[in-house]
Amino acid sequence: MTTWQKNAVYASALYALVVVTVRFSSGEGWDMALLIALVITPLAFWMGRLRRRMTEQAQEWGRRRVRPWPEERRR
Repeated sequence: MTTWQKNAVYASALYALVVVTVRFSSGEGWDMALLIALVITPLAFWMGRLRRRMTEQAQEWGRRRVRPWPEERRR
């Protein structure tokens, strides 16, 4: 499976899960649940991508750090 296909499957599953959860937990109608899920699904993917990017940047920063930490200098 390509990355694009995996993302499509994840998006569809997340959308369906959010629709069912919103519909039966809040008592909203199907129309409102579909609209809320339409907003939440891209937001969830964006947050996941942001988290992955921040983690990669932190790892890169940790690899490039040459100076020792202050605690290590005192030893």
